Amino acid sequence: MNFSIDRLITLALKRRYIVVALALLLLAGGFVAFKTLSLEAYPDFTDPRVRVITLLPGKGAEEVERLVTIPLEKELNGIPGETNLRSQSIFGLSVVIITFADGTPSQLARQQVLERVAQADLPDSAKPELDPDASAIGEIYRYTLESDYYDPLTLKATQDWQLEKLFRQIPGVIDVTSFGGPTKTYRVNVDPGRLKAYNLSVTQVYEAISRSNATTGGNYIENNGQAYIVRGLGLLKNADDLGDVVVSAADDGTPIRVRDVSHIDVGPGVRLGQVGKNRDDDVVQGIVLMRRGEDPSAVIERLYEKFPDIQAALPHGIKLVPLYDRTELIRRTLDTIGHNVAEGIVLVVVVLLLFLFEVRSALIAATVIPLALLFAFVLLNVFRIPANLLSLGAVDFGIIVDGTVVMVENIYRRLAHEGHDLQPIDRVQLTLEAAKDVGKPILFATTIIVTAFLPIFAFDGVAGKLFRPLAFTMNFALLGAVLVSLTVIPVLCSFVLTRKPLIERESPILYLAEKIYRPLLTAAVRAPWALLGGCAAAFGAAVLLFGSVGSEFLPNLDEGNIWLRVTVLPTSVSLEQSVKVAQAIRLRLIRFGEVKNVVSQVGSPDDGTDANNPSNIEFLVDLKPAEQWNPKWHQNKEELVEAMDRNLQNVPGILTTFSQYIQDNVDEAIAGAKGEVAVKLYGPDLSVLQKYGDQIAAIMTKIPGMVDVADDKMLGQPQYQIQVDRRSADRYGVNVEDIEQVIETAVGGTVATQLVEGERKFNVLVRFDRPFRSSPDALANILITAPNGRTVPLAAVAKVETTVGATMIGRSENSRLILVKANVRNRDLGGAVAEAQQKVNAQVKLPEGYHLVWGGQFENQQRANARLSIAIPITLGVIFLILYSSFGTVRDALIAMTAIPLAAIGGVSGLWLTHTYFSVSAGVGFIAAAGVSVQNSVIILTYIRQLRQEGFPTMKAVFEGAQTRLRPVLMAGTVAILGLIPAALSNGIGSQSQKPFAIVIIGGLLTATLLTVFVVPVLYGLLEDKKLLNAEL
Repeated sequence: MNFSIDRLITLALKRRYIVVALALLLLAGGFVAFKTLSLEAYPDFTDPRVRVITLLPGKGAEEVERLVTIPLEKELNGIPGETNLRSQSIFGLSVVIITFADGTPSQLARQQVLERVAQADLPDSAKPELDPDASAIGEIYRYTLESDYYDPLTLKATQDWQLEKLFRQIPGVIDVTSFGGPTKTYRVNVDPGRLKAYNLSVTQVYEAISRSNATTGGNYIENNGQAYIVRGLGLLKNADDLGDVVVSAADDGTPIRVRDVSHIDVGPGVRLGQVGKNRDDDVVQGIVLMRRGEDPSAVIERLYEKFPDIQAALPHGIKLVPLYDRTELIRRTLDTIGHNVAEGIVLVVVVLLLFLFEVRSALIAATVIPLALLFAFVLLNVFRIPANLLSLGAVDFGIIVDGTVVMVENIYRRLAHEGHDLQPIDRVQLTLEAAKDVGKPILFATTIIVTAFLPIFAFDGVAGKLFRPLAFTMNFALLGAVLVSLTVIPVLCSFVLTRKPLIERESPILYLAEKIYRPLLTAAVRAPWALLGGCAAAFGAAVLLFGSVGSEFLPNLDEGNIWLRVTVLPTSVSLEQSVKVAQAIRLRLIRFGEVKNVVSQVGSPDDGTDANNPSNIEFLVDLKPAEQWNPKWHQNKEELVEAMDRNLQNVPGILTTFSQYIQDNVDEAIAGAKGEVAVKLYGPDLSVLQKYGDQIAAIMTKIPGMVDVADDKMLGQPQYQIQVDRRSADRYGVNVEDIEQVIETAVGGTVATQLVEGERKFNVLVRFDRPFRSSPDALANILITAPNGRTVPLAAVAKVETTVGATMIGRSENSRLILVKANVRNRDLGGAVAEAQQKVNAQVKLPEGYHLVWGGQFENQQRANARLSIAIPITLGVIFLILYSSFGTVRDALIAMTAIPLAAIGGVSGLWLTHTYFSVSAGVGFIAAAGVSVQNSVIILTYIRQLRQEGFPTMKAVFEGAQTRLRPVLMAGTVAILGLIPAALSNGIGSQSQKPFAIVIIGGLLTATLLTVFVVPVLYGLLEDKKLLNAEL
């Protein structure tokens, strides 16, 4: 190994101009790689999933579950790669979600789902469809259509039939979801009185219309050598044509037309949801979905390029107004990274200048930063690893420059001490020897840091997808740094530092440090047990202190917006009433000066892509930059959220849950619940599930720090149940199917056909006029026509009862379940969940056949901790083997590893002092701090051992080695600390994920650097030759 390193350094100095050319090539290639690098604010945390959406208009949740959801689940079980199967059934809609193992090709998963869905035994009217191939964070752009001239009906038609097609032409856009605005519908409002007068049924009206709107072809006729195509044109063109459709004929042969038994108008169809914006109650919104795996920045850039064509294609007076743009989050995130990186680099260069006290050496050392980073960009591009906020923002340039600092310092010191009487060519040779002296320690120290990042690759799920890019970026940068340190840096030193004899200028900081260090080291050597005992006590105190730090899975990553979810009670509330509640809440929120826009979504889109009842209202609250906020919030989003929450407390009959746009989608995709904590209670009976779900929610509400607690309201939907009396139906000769068909068409409405207007199609809905279907008495009076032509009222063959049924039915793993959701605010997630678990287990006794599972972010936290508990000991073992292979003795390998507990002291103290919870981000910080601290031990220990091999007595080697390596160790530790100070202090968008990482490294390296320079030499001297400790002082 040493031979190979020496050869590499020798070759670099022999081919200096080639090395410089390669460095310039790396600069150019790295810049190109950066420009083409896929950048994300946050990575896609979710595993591949496929949603099967089935509309079953007019059917209650119970029928949807029984007729659609359960048959689909039966077929969808056991697909290769499937990891989870869950579903939701609400009025008129079934959504089944199949999650696959990470790495499963999306198209393969969709194909397998389609094959299974085709085998399901479903009603003829149920047409399952797969949702677009987009991930949970695929919503990259939202907009509204606005106009001073056109009504919402026209705007919705423009959205559905013009804009969707234009957006789908953009590469990377998989779909556009329309939400809000009434859908244009031709409504045939049937008058049952007129039906009775003509002795007709609503079914006959439906069938007449469905048969009167068609085209046909008669092939072709040859005439005079020409082929004449035969076309039969029978399409309905407008409402007048619809009214002219003949239903039957009177006894005298007079045709009875649709207009004779109904009135026809054009208006909104049956609405499942409604969108409002600021003070406008009914707007048309479009949501642009990105294809899974695409680069959001590139897709939105192509979208903006298409905008002029899109706007030009719209009718005059219609504007497309942006609501949400993912690139804004990416831009603000990159601004945060850019500021942190620039400040970090400046601090690192300043430290190098202060310690080396020589401008040329400092600048040479600093060149490793851009070269190593650009090298990382090249490899990220080669391996197609997208960069994100954490992978770029958490790169510590101090750690990257550590090896270079050692290289430059050693070359500079030897040239200053030994190069005065040498010729320039001999100084180049001395540079080579100096570089060889530290080449092996640099490589081994870097290998240790790279090894320390290996546990990150053991993460799976959310933690793995968030932190693996960080590990790749850091390891690629460290690989680039070590290559530059062993090749480019010696070459630059040979060009810059060897022309004239160097005069070593002693840094005042280093002079002061050395002056303080020697007497302290002498005292430590004379009282080794006091030093070691004090460090052991400090480590024990840190272990105890760690128990009070608190834990969470990940810090909330600020997205610059708020996603507010409101449940209106009772959950049987109508769409119209929920719209009024949404308006009241929007007006409250828009009064906050920090709010730019508020958009509310009530219920579901008409295509069923978001399964929600009208009782569910979601608000996208777009915030202004924090610098423009009222000073009383201290630019603290949690304080603003708490103020909004207090403001909404006096709105009667609502439950609130605060989150963020992407976070809300990710939480739902991962755990099936839109909250940080999700308690999943499984069992067969809805009423029992509701009872215990309410009980668990009541307990969790009293847990300090748990907010936004709510359980699914599965029951409470008022229903008019029509129970057919089979005996009475038989007596009148009426079939059950006839009764159900009349109910479905007369009350719920049935689409008989579609009218074509150019390239647009609009439904024709046949339904009783509102007064004849809006009360139990009206239902009871609906006439049913028997096969013999006799009509009987529904009351004669069925009983109309008012009862209460299911609002929604959730299922997971083929069992019904109820979800209890909560967020945690002003408290650590781990502590809050632990207390909740203890109290729920003590107070809730579930009946047989029922069980609960704790999920959400807490489940991810437990999984990450379990992975770390296995990976970290293995990694420590690998580090030990690397040290053993370098030193050849167990003793010296263990001495070097003492830096790890020393780093833990500062890391834990940093979390405690800054009131920062331990999270996966902090855990990664501990891993990095451990690697860097061991590197510093290696630097000291290697030189002490070298002096011993040269014949130095034990304690002379200890003092000489420790004092000589004090400067590189202090420099390495200081630059690593200061390189992350901006990230630790930043409050910009996205800084939350970097802070715990930075705080732990700063605290850990602070204590490790200060203590390692004492502990390592003292331990070596103590174990090498105890008898000589006092004799050689």
